Amino acid sequence: MVTKITASMMSSMMRREPTLDYIAVSYIAPKCQNNENESPEDKIKPDPLDPKNIADSIIRLEELKKASLSKTKHDSDEVLEQALSILRHTESIISSIRRASVGMVSEDIEAQTMISSVEDTPKAVKEWLAATFTKQIFGRRQAVEPPKFRSIVQAVRASMYVDKITRKTSQAPVDVSPATLMLQDQLNNWDIDVFKYDGLTGNKPFRGLFGEVLRRYGLVKRFKINLHNLENYCALVENGYNLHGNPYHNAIHGADVLITTHNLISSTGFASWMTDIEILALLFSAMIHDVEHTGTTNNFHICTSSPLTIMYNDRSVLENHHISSAYRYLDQPDSNPFDKLSKDDFREMRGIAVEAVLGTDMSAHFTQIKNMQNALFNPSTVNRNTAMTLILHCADISHPTKTWGLHKKWTDNLMEEFFCQGDKETSLGLPNSPLCNRTETLVPESQVGFIDFIIVPSMNLLGDMFDALLLLQNEEANATGTKSVNYKKVDRPWDNRLSENRKRWKELVTPKDETPVTPAVNGRVKEEETESVKEKVSHPPTKKNSTTDQPSSRKSSSQRNSQTDAPSSLNGGPKILEEDPKTVSSPTATGQSAAVVGACP
Repeated sequence: MVTKITASMMSSMMRREPTLDYIAVSYIAPKCQNNENESPEDKIKPDPLDPKNIADSIIRLEELKKASLSKTKHDSDEVLEQALSILRHTESIISSIRRASVGMVSEDIEAQTMISSVEDTPKAVKEWLAATFTKQIFGRRQAVEPPKFRSIVQAVRASMYVDKITRKTSQAPVDVSPATLMLQDQLNNWDIDVFKYDGLTGNKPFRGLFGEVLRRYGLVKRFKINLHNLENYCALVENGYNLHGNPYHNAIHGADVLITTHNLISSTGFASWMTDIEILALLFSAMIHDVEHTGTTNNFHICTSSPLTIMYNDRSVLENHHISSAYRYLDQPDSNPFDKLSKDDFREMRGIAVEAVLGTDMSAHFTQIKNMQNALFNPSTVNRNTAMTLILHCADISHPTKTWGLHKKWTDNLMEEFFCQGDKETSLGLPNSPLCNRTETLVPESQVGFIDFIIVPSMNLLGDMFDALLLLQNEEANATGTKSVNYKKVDRPWDNRLSENRKRWKELVTPKDETPVTPAVNGRVKEEETESVKEKVSHPPTKKNSTTDQPSSRKSSSQRNSQTDAPSSLNGGPKILEEDPKTVSSPTATGQSAAVVGACP
C-alpha cells in the first residue's frame, strides 16, 4: 500500500526541517517512493535505533496532536493516520531495545542482589522473597507483544469517561437479605469484612457480589448480561475455588480481590480512564484469578512434576490453570453470562483477562514493576493492559493494606497453607520451601520483609500510575474542551494501614539475642522442645481486650531500636516505609501480586 505524500510534506522535506511529516515519510514511505530529484541529504532518515530520535518523534507526535485539532476533518484524519503509524513503529523499537538491554534474567539477578544485601532481614525471609518474586530458577517469561495503541481520535473519545466516575446503578432485584444489605452499605468500604460477608452468604460470595459490582458500573444493561447464566457461572467459580479446601486461596480470597479491585478503580476515579469492556474484563479477571488453586506453589508443582506442570510446560503453571478453568466454565450449559457480547468485545475481554491473570505470577513481580516505572517517564506510552494487570496484581496482595484484624487473619490462613505444603514436602522427602517449615518460620519477620520489599513499593507505584494517567486524561479533556477542571491527586487509603500493620509486626519480631534455637539429639529434634518453639514462633504472645486480640505493647529495648532498621531503598529507587505514617506516600517503585505474607508464586 503506497502512502500518499502531500505537497506540504514534500515542501517540508525540501527545506530539510526535522518535522513530523519528514519522520512520517522516513518511516512509512522509503520503499514506496523514489524521487530522483531529491538530494542525498533529503534522503537521510533518522536512525530508528537512536533513543534520542525516538524520544523526539514522540514529542513531535504530541505537537501534531495539538495542531490537528485546528485542521479540517479531512486533513486531520490524514495526519492522524500518519501519526498512528509512526507511533506503532516507534513503540515497537522501544520495546525491542528494552527487551534487549534489560532482560528478565538480569532484572532477577539485580533483585536477588538487592534482597541478599540487606543485613537486617533474616536469611529465611530473603530466600522466600527471592524464590517467590523472581524467576531465578525456571527461566524467563515469554516476551509480551508490543503494546497496542489507540488513535488520537479514540483517546479524545476516551476522555468523555471523565464524567462517569460515579456511575448510575440500574435498579437491582428486590432482596433484603443481610448479605445484600451489607453489600449495599459497605461495598465501597476499603476495610469491608469479607469474612463476615462470606458467612452471611453461606460460603457463596460471588452470586450476589459479582452482579452487584457490575450494576454499579451499568455493565449489566450495557452488555445485556444474562442474570440467570451469571448466577450459574458464579456457582461454578465458587465450587472451583473451594475444590481443594485451601485455608487461603479460596472463594473468600477471590471475593476480597474482586472488592478491592472495584475500590481501586472507583474510589480513585480510574474507572473514568477505562472503557466499559475494560472494566468488565478487569472485574471478571479479579473474580476468577485464583479459581481451582491447589494450595501449593508453582515451584512445588514443578519439583513434583505434577500433571499441571506437564500441561503448561513449567511456565506460570497455576495462573495458566486459573484462566483455562474460568473459560471452561463458560462452556457449561446455561453458564455463559456474556453470550450477548459481540465477537470483538468478547475477544478484547479475553485478551485482557489472560494477560491480567498471568500477571499475578509472583515470579514476574520485579520485571512488571520495573517496566511500569520506565513507562511512567512518559505516561502517554503506558500500555492499557499493563496498567490493568498492575491493578489486579496489587489487589491480589493487598491484605496488608487492610485493618490489623483482617490482615492478621489473612496472614494466619496463608501461613497455614504454606505449612500444609511444607508437610507435603516433608512426606515426599523434599526440602521445605521458604516459609513452609512449621517449626522454623519466623512469621513477624517475614511480614515486615514482605511489606518493605513488595507491598510498599507496589502500592506507591500504583498510586503514581493513577496520578500520571488521570492527569494526562484531564489535560487531554481540557485541551479539547470536554472538561475543564484542575486535577487532584488520588487518595491512598492504604498508606496509614501499611504503617500501622508494619509497626505491629515489628513489635512482635524476636530480638536477635532471643532467637529460639531448636536443640537436636542425634540429629532428631526433641518433640517437646519442637512444640515449644512452634508455639513461640507461629503464635507470638498476645493479650486480649474487649473487642479483639491485640499484640502486647511491651517491647524490649532491642525491639524499640529495631523499629527504624528497615532498608532505605529498593532497586535504587523507592524509599521503604517508615514508622511515621506521613512518610508512607513517598515511595515510588516496585511491587506485585499474590498473597502473603502476600501470596504464592
